[in-house]
Amino acid sequence: MGLKQNIINAFLYLTTKLAGAGFLYSVMSIYFLIATGFDLYEYVEETSHGFLLYTVYVYGIACSIIIDLITYKIPKKNYSVKILLYIVAGYAYFMARELSVIMFIAGTVGALCSVLFYFGTYKSFRSQTFKYTVIIAPLFFIILLNFDFTEKENWVEVGSDHSYTATFEYFNGKHEIPIHLKEGQTITVFHDFNNTNGGGHGFHVLNEINNLVGMTEVNEKKVRLKVQDSGVYRIVVTGDDVKGSFIVTWEIEKDDNNESIK
Repeated sequence: MGLKQNIINAFLYLTTKLAGAGFLYSVMSIYFLIATGFDLYEYVEETSHGFLLYTVYVYGIACSIIIDLITYKIPKKNYSVKILLYIVAGYAYFMARELSVIMFIAGTVGALCSVLFYFGTYKSFRSQTFKYTVIIAPLFFIILLNFDFTEKENWVEVGSDHSYTATFEYFNGKHEIPIHLKEGQTITVFHDFNNTNGGGHGFHVLNEINNLVGMTEVNEKKVRLKVQDSGVYRIVVTGDDVKGSFIVTWEIEKDDNNESIK
């Protein structure tokens, strides 16, 4: 067998793995869309982190290749061994972290996802149309992750160097307030949300690489952060089909002479 044919065979083999991953990712994306009531903002928030992509495309494909190596000499029609190994891989992803009831439940979901991955690879062997459809389909869901689907109605805002207020008839999504902070500074943030229709709301802070920042709670409406790394931090206020208003104020203290910036 020539080098060219080996390359072609390797490519075709890889496409079956991409098909398995694409099928699983598409099924999970559709599930999240349904679970969020087709709320695109909530869908993006639930799936925009790298966990889902990593689990499906890195862990999933790696395990699938390893399973193929383990079962290389087993007759191709003996599917039970392969399915069992996929189930084991699904449980192992969670159970290897901690032996608990919660991780067992998560492992059961992982096992189901593993079987769906295997079905995607199995089906791709028998249908070229299916194979390339499920390889391409995840691109649609990934493109969605690059959009902000926040909805605001009658939004009236007033901002200053150290405060921000907003009133609105409808708010579903997020509003970010960027603040540049330097290493060694301490920022104290006061936040208050006036909810007039029973909708949900939340509050958190993100750093420059979009990670949650741990804050020290002063009281129910006030938090404090000792800045470890200079950069632009974002105070994020979220709303879930809510009407009302909110106010955010902040005070920054310099570390060197305890001078406050108000």
